[in-house]
Amino acid sequence: MDESALQHRSIRRYKDQPLTTAQINALVAVAQATASSKFMQQFSLIHISDPTLKQAIADLTTHDFVADPGDLFVFVIDQARNVALVQGSGKSIHQLTNWDALFGGLFDATLAAQNMVAAAERSGLGTVFLGSILNDPAQMIQLLHLPKYTFPLLGLKVGVPDEAPELKPRLPRVLMFAENSYPQSNAADMDAYNTQLHAYYAARSWGNKDTDYRQSMITHLAGALHHRDDIGKILRQQGFDLPE
Repeated sequence: MDESALQHRSIRRYKDQPLTTAQINALVAVAQATASSKFMQQFSLIHISDPTLKQAIADLTTHDFVADPGDLFVFVIDQARNVALVQGSGKSIHQLTNWDALFGGLFDATLAAQNMVAAAERSGLGTVFLGSILNDPAQMIQLLHLPKYTFPLLGLKVGVPDEAPELKPRLPRVLMFAENSYPQSNAADMDAYNTQLHAYYAARSWGNKDTDYRQSMITHLAGALHHRDDIGKILRQQGFDLPE
């Protein structure tokens, strides 16, 4: 196995060295070559090159680094192309707007994004996912002029790293992997991981803090959801047929 796959880390600071056209084209080609659910190719990819638009997206995410150096991409669940293709056929578009179609688009976009990350990292570039574009999906739809039957799923920054953060410890295998049934573990396994992650956060060279895995979950529960509770409503407004 390629050991570089075990070295993933999120990079938030990049050198002021934009990707070349050749690099962008190569990354887009990798995204397009990714496996696609039913070969429906249910995603679109938007490269954000307008500084004003990039700043607006940064403001929406509440992360200043989004507007800093590093190329910004947005992956969009896209059924608009397929709906347009079947218009006039006399057939119902339900199979393109139901829960199955939504998940298909989510799979396609997410797999393509991860494939793009892997390719970027193999070539020495850094990346960071931006789930925070979901802070205000309606505003993202307006900013990107997204048509009906689409939805902005996640952002991705790619660039030449200007930092080398330590690897963040992942869950012990016993907590997340098992044969033929759900993993069985005990409180001691999670306690040990909490201790390990607390030590990582306390000692890391950037943004050190006094927390662990359990406390981060509690903090998440108390955090502001912005407009994320509106995602279902916004999806329905975008034409997805999702019963409540």
